[in-house]
Amino acid sequence: MVVSFWSIFEGDKNFFIFGHLNKVHLCELSQAKAVILPPSAPSELYFFFKHQGIPIFPNLELKFKFPGKVGALLLFRALNLPHPKTIIIPRLCGVEEDPYYTFKRPDFPFVVKGNFGDEGSEVFLVKNEEDFEKALRQIKAWEIQGRFGLLIQEYIPTDFDARVIVIGKKRLIFFREGGFLKNIAQGGRLIPPPNPELEEKTMSFVEEFLEKTGLNYVAIDLLFKQRGDDEFMPLLSELNYTFGRRLIGEDEHERLVLAAIKDFLDGVVR
Repeated sequence: MVVSFWSIFEGDKNFFIFGHLNKVHLCELSQAKAVILPPSAPSELYFFFKHQGIPIFPNLELKFKFPGKVGALLLFRALNLPHPKTIIIPRLCGVEEDPYYTFKRPDFPFVVKGNFGDEGSEVFLVKNEEDFEKALRQIKAWEIQGRFGLLIQEYIPTDFDARVIVIGKKRLIFFREGGFLKNIAQGGRLIPPPNPELEEKTMSFVEEFLEKTGLNYVAIDLLFKQRGDDEFMPLLSELNYTFGRRLIGEDEHERLVLAAIKDFLDGVVR
């Protein structure tokens, strides 16, 4: 029996991802041969299946073990993969009250990121003390709401960045240009790959990351650090386990997800 909580796919048994689950439902779920979950699935449900050895698509384990931008950065570091130089601050008191180490602000300019925003909504370019104080006031307001964590990252000035969308075995790379924020939602524009060698280098880097993580549904944002006139090094920037459809469209997204689910089920259901 294949169980689906993702409305995009019809299983043998289907459930609303936020629906109630009684004793009868839970007994049925424990009999599943495979489970399809949407990326918005709660961690409790994911690990309910995981700890019973029931195969799950997509692989969301690292989303829950390394949550938010802070978690993603720690994952990059644990895997020893290139990423921007970063100071991790779980809570603002780490800046103001640390009894062991005095916080030293990096030189301007730098980037401040909130822990959970998407499409550039919690990213600030800090050029001076006034910008920094403004960003910290916003972070403090989020902490009052129970939203904790921020990153302070080096500013990497480049004309373009990239997003790689991973759905099952499919990888789609998109290069973008724009202002400080190059997200399509922030007014960024798609551009052709700056050169074929960079596209190949970036995809090879992404494959290394995917091989180490086993992720099969994620949008990976990358920055590029210039190391010469025409040489750029890709850096892991952010992971997005739920992502917009502007780059591929709803219909193509659905087609790719259904194809990925078929491949997954072909490998686990006999």
